[in-house]
Amino acid sequence: MIANRQTYSRFQVLDAEYEAWWREGDTLEEYRYYYDGISFWRMEGGGKRRRIESWRTPRYGWRHGEECGCELCIEHEPADIRPVSVA
Repeated sequence: MIANRQTYSRFQVLDAEYEAWWREGDTLEEYRYYYDGISFWRMEGGGKRRRIESWRTPRYGWRHGEECGCELCIEHEPADIRPVSVA
């Protein structure tokens, strides 16, 4: 599960109802908050998670996984543009 580069707001994450991560660093292991599609969780020492209210999580900077097929991620995928031959 490697997060893509597009970031979303907490509201977008709630609306999409797909797994999302919020992290401070560049590696997925550094994520602090997790959304499982239903509830938000804060990661604590020793790999423990604690369920928290959505309003206690960061407003912006949420990411979905690379393979996510939600509407948000599909909208931000680069278009596959190929030149059309006119010959």
